[in-house]
Amino acid sequence: MGNYTVNIARRSIIINYQIILFSKTLSTFFVVLVVIISLPISLAILIDIYNSWKRRDIINIIRHSTIVGPYAAGVLKMFLMYYKRKSGQYIIEEIDSDYSHYNSLKDSYKEIINKSIANNLLYSEKCWALTVVVCVMVFPFMAVTQTIYSYLVTSEPVKYMIHDVIIPYIEPEGRFDSPIFEICFVYMLYCCLVYVINFIGYDGFFGLSINHACLKMELYCKALEDALKEDNEVDMHKKIVQVIQEQNKLKRFVDLIQDTFNFWLGLILIATMIQIGTCMYLISEGYGLDLRYVIFITGTVIHIYLPCRYSAKLQHMSLETATLIYCAGWEVVPSNKIRKTILFIIARAQVPIEITAFNLLIFDMDLFVTILNSSYSMYTLLRN
Repeated sequence: MGNYTVNIARRSIIINYQIILFSKTLSTFFVVLVVIISLPISLAILIDIYNSWKRRDIINIIRHSTIVGPYAAGVLKMFLMYYKRKSGQYIIEEIDSDYSHYNSLKDSYKEIINKSIANNLLYSEKCWALTVVVCVMVFPFMAVTQTIYSYLVTSEPVKYMIHDVIIPYIEPEGRFDSPIFEICFVYMLYCCLVYVINFIGYDGFFGLSINHACLKMELYCKALEDALKEDNEVDMHKKIVQVIQEQNKLKRFVDLIQDTFNFWLGLILIATMIQIGTCMYLISEGYGLDLRYVIFITGTVIHIYLPCRYSAKLQHMSLETATLIYCAGWEVVPSNKIRKTILFIIARAQVPIEITAFNLLIFDMDLFVTILNSSYSMYTLLRN
């Protein structure tokens, strides 16, 4: 069962952040290739945005920015992955090393580990992947469905693009002619795939890393509880020293997470705050209620909720360790030396571990509420 636990953990992490493990040359080639392929649609949308600005078509500008903004952020994530590939690989290597060590632990520890892995696979993997796939693939699904329905039911069939954009240097209605329409459809389907891969990988890796940090805390609290049950004071002291070492390793591990995701957290904070407000405006003031954008705004809220929730979980667990250590049974230990050591461990555990954006804004549930309030303020500002 132990090896199965390790393999599941390694598989989920490596699939989500595989680009870190590539060679430098391959990573550079892959990132540059995606950027080059993405240029035509990006330029077409930017030109359409410029033309919409000249005719004061705010709705169309917001419609385009709602899609191209997150896509550009996804491409930017690839550069962040490349730039932070070393710290990201250190995180993977430490998780890999930890799970290799967990194979030799007692069954009471493996119950905690398996519970953590089940949580990872359900929320950080499956639920998040499903959220991204639904939010993105609803656009091609609706385009195909509407086109088929139009050809089957209406006397004058209409073709629907995945994301309708005026193609430069051709007549506006020419984008629906063959083979231009088919080429654009396949090309946008490729963009959807890039969209899905970028958002599943980078964001999912953050959740996996935070959950592993929480697991490390649970395990060293359990280890301290077992250490205090030792009859021999020398053995007890050795095991307590190991707990202190694990506490220090946790701090270094969280520092790696902070270094890897610091800029990304700040980016999604600003981006989602704008995205939610503009999406609400598009739904209420645009071309009627559009299911695609209703689903998209729901995914955007989930996108900012999860890092806030994970960071709050880390902060809560770091403070909870002080209580767990205090309740570990130190009062029955006769050695004053051991008791004083426990006192310092508790004091260190009372300092909350926090994840910040731009090393300034603490990510927690209060920040999530603030973001929603700011988004609604932006929505009311746009309406007025």
